Amino acid sequence: MDALITLFAGLGLFFIGIKLLGAEMAQLTGRRVRRWVARSTGTYPQAAGVGLAGGVVTQSTNAITVILMSLASADLIAPRQARPVLAWANIGTAGLVLVASIDLHLFVLTLIGLIGVCFYLNLDRSKRLRPVVSTLLGLGLLFLGLEVMREGAHALAALPLVVTIFRFAASSSVLALIAGTLLALLTQSSGTVSILAITMATAGLVGLEQAMLLVYGASLGSGIGTYLVAAKTTGTPRQLAIYQTLIKSAGVVLLLPLFVIEQAFGVPLVAAAIRAISAAPGFQIGLVYLACQLTAVAVAGALEGVIQPMLERLAPPSAAESLSRPRYLYDQALAEPDTAVTLVEREQTRIFALLPLHLGIADPLGDEGARLGAAAAMPTAASLLAAVTNFLSDLADTGASRETLERVADRQAANTLLQGLHEAMAEFAGKLAQTAETPAMQMLSGNLGEGLGALLLTAEEGLRTGNIEDLLLVQQLTADRDSLVDTLRRRAMATEQGLPGPDQELLYGLTSLFERIVWMLRRFAAAAVAQAERRAEAEA
Repeated sequence: MDALITLFAGLGLFFIGIKLLGAEMAQLTGRRVRRWVARSTGTYPQAAGVGLAGGVVTQSTNAITVILMSLASADLIAPRQARPVLAWANIGTAGLVLVASIDLHLFVLTLIGLIGVCFYLNLDRSKRLRPVVSTLLGLGLLFLGLEVMREGAHALAALPLVVTIFRFAASSSVLALIAGTLLALLTQSSGTVSILAITMATAGLVGLEQAMLLVYGASLGSGIGTYLVAAKTTGTPRQLAIYQTLIKSAGVVLLLPLFVIEQAFGVPLVAAAIRAISAAPGFQIGLVYLACQLTAVAVAGALEGVIQPMLERLAPPSAAESLSRPRYLYDQALAEPDTAVTLVEREQTRIFALLPLHLGIADPLGDEGARLGAAAAMPTAASLLAAVTNFLSDLADTGASRETLERVADRQAANTLLQGLHEAMAEFAGKLAQTAETPAMQMLSGNLGEGLGALLLTAEEGLRTGNIEDLLLVQQLTADRDSLVDTLRRRAMATEQGLPGPDQELLYGLTSLFERIVWMLRRFAAAAVAQAERRAEAEA
């Protein structure tokens, strides 16, 4: 029992270390790092280097895949650039597995001591050094967990029952393969399973051949896990997940026949080569893991010429993906801040044009919006809003003139207002979708939706054309006491009497959201009028 609890405690420390390390690495994937990745993958060697470094640092191909999926969604990286990063990240993850096969007892104790000194000196409270200390803590717990697991595994190896169980599992190649696959799905990491295999092999619980099957199964499980991560995505992000799944699975499919041939006919192949390189059980399994990753990269290189058409058939780009990509923003524009602000204005006009889509009105979007439903409005707008926010942050750091910075501040305020409008519209559309119990409430809901739709279309046309008269009309409609807002409010108050409880609740929800949206539209229209007037004065 003591050995089992020791092994369990080591596993817990290992998982805590992995979690802390992953969390800190996620903090480093902010705007600047993401843009650096996108700019550093122009050639295959550059992309391979970024992938290798990313795999070493994050120790998770799933994390790399998710980061690249988000970059692809924001149109910051093309699939051609992302694929080498994904492939070589697999090799990067082999670093920890190989290190885990070495006796690091003194190193681990030194690292834990160093972390303790950092906490004693309160370096963890420093905003600048906190990520470094937290990363060291994650590494320290990870390696300490490995040491504790080794002790527990060696103790377990002496128990007759444990030896019998592992011999039974190792007696079937299929069982070992399935065990590796399930463990990788459970832990979301083929590297974690491989390290566990190293621990077991070092304790003499499994042999090289059984450990090889565990590692092969783990690679399959990791590929399946990557695919499951992208189960609800579409278009280019889904293509990247499918690509990672394909190359990992194809690598195992190539290695398994070699294993069968070597075992069935005694032909010296992978296992023989590994034994020739090293006699240490732990290092041997590290080499097996590395062989899996190298084979995946080889498969990726062999399929490069045909992979893109295949991926586009499996996950064709969607209309929502096309709309969610910035049309006017590009890094080179930052060299001309005044022009860049104008491009932001155009991008924000596109974001505004998405507002009627919440109500199922896709007319402002043209052919692109014909295939979209109301559900696509919020995620599409969120993606564009995030891209504009990042672009404006970069623009504010360019050392632009005071006048330009004031325009940047105006655009940042407009972005915040647009976000609020989309959130309120999404909530309003959700209320409209609720079924009213009475004909009066059904009619009122329809009138509210139609009135707001007409208001949004008028405002969108004014923004798109720059027509001051249209924008002034929106101001009048949203400010005049005799306008549509006040008319609908009086009608709602007259309708309220006699409504059942659910309809009254729906009425309050719809009218309050309607007023909030109209108030934000009035602010947005006023800013647009002032901007149009300044533009007219400048042209005059």
